[in-house]
Amino acid sequence: MPKVKRPQIAGPAYDDDLDPPPRRRAPPQPKRRPRDIPYSVAWFRDRAATYALGTIICGALMLTIAAWMGGSLGAFGNRMNNGFNVIAGWAGIAVKDVKVCQRPDGEPTRVCTPIDGQLTAKVLEAAEVREGASILSADPHGIRDRIEKLDVGAVSVQRQWPDRIRIELEQRKPIALSQEDGEGSAWRVVDQSGRAFAEADLSKYARLPRVVGKDASEAAAMLVAAIAHYPDLAERMEIAYRINGRRWDVKFKGRTDVVSFPVDARLPEQLEALNLMHAQTRVLDLPAMQIDARHPKYLALRPIPGAAVIPPSGDT
Repeated sequence: MPKVKRPQIAGPAYDDDLDPPPRRRAPPQPKRRPRDIPYSVAWFRDRAATYALGTIICGALMLTIAAWMGGSLGAFGNRMNNGFNVIAGWAGIAVKDVKVCQRPDGEPTRVCTPIDGQLTAKVLEAAEVREGASILSADPHGIRDRIEKLDVGAVSVQRQWPDRIRIELEQRKPIALSQEDGEGSAWRVVDQSGRAFAEADLSKYARLPRVVGKDASEAAAMLVAAIAHYPDLAERMEIAYRINGRRWDVKFKGRTDVVSFPVDARLPEQLEALNLMHAQTRVLDLPAMQIDARHPKYLALRPIPGAAVIPPSGDT
């Protein structure tokens, strides 16, 4: 049987002249020449590279010298730290000045007001920052924590680049003697924030007003500031008792009773009323078992039984 040839199917015919055009390529981008880089960027890059290389070389040299000398790990750490300080000096970021300033009334100020020289020495010693050390190693939070352990007020530490550190201390003012745990406990000298001084000679502050009771230290600043507007009352105030953490009973000199004042929010107005009545009638000199100044419109007196409640002779 004769063999049958498989028919061959021809593919589509293409005309060489009609071939699709070659794919277009994006034009080559011109290479960025070194002089096209901004000068500031190039300067910073070169400077950083120089410092990095210098740090690596110095570290390697100190490691080699320490190993050759057989130094301990602590000695090597000191040598390493000294090397970094030298590098910081070359870079212009070594500490040149540490200022200890007083912050008046708790507010920051641009002018540095010096404080007592002895206290300055204690602060600098606690800060543990010496001139010539890298400012990068001066941690403001760590410095503040170390200084706050001293008998000082609020502390603020700032790194003023590239080579200065400023430490600001809030001025503490003794305002009262406080018995926080009630009568019978030890007296403490407290400042305007209610914080007790760790070291204070009580004999030097015997003339300060005295406050007694829980939370009396924290509230003393408000009482002292309010009564300071009335010198006659401030001079005669002897002991103030904190009542329920919201108001005061005040004992004035020359009296065995107390004057009951309202809540703290109304204390200034009632002090003004008491000061006016005392100027007119010498009410604080009258024989009374108690004077109640809590009412917004009048002062109530509880007289001593059998005593005549009249102003002293010559007073109106």
